Amino acid sequence: MGQRLSSIIRTNLLPYLLVLQVIIHAPFMNVPASGHHVWRQCNTLAVAKNYHEIDQNILYPRIDKTFGTNGITGPQFTSYDYTLSVLYRMFGFSEFTHRYFSLILSLLAIWGMFKVAQIYFKDLFLANLTALSLIGIPEFYYYSINAVPDLLALAAMLWAWHCFYQFLEKPTFSNALFCGLLLGLAGMTKLMFLVPGFVFLGEIIRRKVKSLNLWLGIVLIAGLSIIPSYGWYQWAKYLTSINGIHEFVHQIRFLPTINEAFSAFLQNIFSDTVETWVGYPLLIFVFGGLFIAFRTRDLRVYLSILAAILYYAVMQHQLQVHGYYMLVFVPFIALSVGYFFKTTPRYFWVALILVCLSPIWSVARMSHNYGSRVPAEFLSQNNRIQFQQWSKEKKHWIVGPDETGCVYFYYLQAKGYPWDAPTTDSLTLSRFSEWIFKEGDDLGLITDRMDLLEEISKKLNVKYTVLHRQGSFHWVDFQEISK
Repeated sequence: MGQRLSSIIRTNLLPYLLVLQVIIHAPFMNVPASGHHVWRQCNTLAVAKNYHEIDQNILYPRIDKTFGTNGITGPQFTSYDYTLSVLYRMFGFSEFTHRYFSLILSLLAIWGMFKVAQIYFKDLFLANLTALSLIGIPEFYYYSINAVPDLLALAAMLWAWHCFYQFLEKPTFSNALFCGLLLGLAGMTKLMFLVPGFVFLGEIIRRKVKSLNLWLGIVLIAGLSIIPSYGWYQWAKYLTSINGIHEFVHQIRFLPTINEAFSAFLQNIFSDTVETWVGYPLLIFVFGGLFIAFRTRDLRVYLSILAAILYYAVMQHQLQVHGYYMLVFVPFIALSVGYFFKTTPRYFWVALILVCLSPIWSVARMSHNYGSRVPAEFLSQNNRIQFQQWSKEKKHWIVGPDETGCVYFYYLQAKGYPWDAPTTDSLTLSRFSEWIFKEGDDLGLITDRMDLLEEISKKLNVKYTVLHRQGSFHWVDFQEISK
């Protein structure tokens, strides 16, 4: 029996692992954007939808929160968003297309992880185990079917990693070109996905590269990855300045005090790491693997750890609430498991069973995050179709209150001005007054808080008419405002 199991795990299990990835996500494939970080998903989906409906020029991405402008602003390179818009153009718009597109990207990431592990360990069992560990990381499980650009960047990064080692073994122009283009795509999409550059540097130093062909290829890879990444982020800053819509972050943000930073660190270590960044089943193997790898005195390991420390220091603010910022390091977490098993541990079968349980933990811990975090009215497809028709009646809408500034816009298929806070304070009144005077008959309001609208209408002395109603949502036309 033991020999038979040993034979099974030392065969190529990649096709079965890909099927496993599909199975554990199948129940959620026909669910529109919802759940944890739904705002990030809706922003991405809005960019894709606006490419599809307004302008397919990839250089000018638009969001729905337009403030009366054309909505152009500067996100990360819109490789994910634009590809999704191409799928809309090919197959027609669907609120579920992104689920299938993201799933395909996650399968490519798993395949890429398998190939990288084969290079490092030269062992099918360890490659299988590393790929399985990736599937079992909770954050990867959750974002595998969500509309986050990080997923495309992750897949591109892993295949660039594979191509780099292909280039070292066979230093041809095509291998260097593919590596540079893929790493450049990853970096343009999200700058932190250039992190394998630390590994590449360690490998170059370790091998004491002297060949002119290798150095020319390395320069090409560096140029193709760094220059486009830097160029796009400069372009994104320019796009942001066009309309002054600061929806996407282009600067480093630190926590304001040492106490907050230390509190966040404790939260990350004792809660996030054990539950979602790594997960209980993999915890011992990841930290054990890191310890074993560290003792090898491998410069690649040291530089990878340095990259992780620097990344955490710079991104701690985002990591407080944005789990997808961890996706850049899920390959390193999975490789750590491979390092642990590289030297056969005691209680091998018990340890292997725990690793095999990691996808079950991910499903148990994270599947509830797919649950709706949007108003009930948005979950009906018939409602969404009707909303789209009603929202065409005005050029611009005030939409809210919605603190995300994008979820209501996306589901209501509206564009215009965000009513972000459920208040009627002086700032809100000033904004309403300015927007109503500016847009006149072109402006309406969509809200699920008629009580707040009633207060605002009295304070501004503005009259309105309810055009449509669905559940708690009302489409309102402003009639008159007294100056």
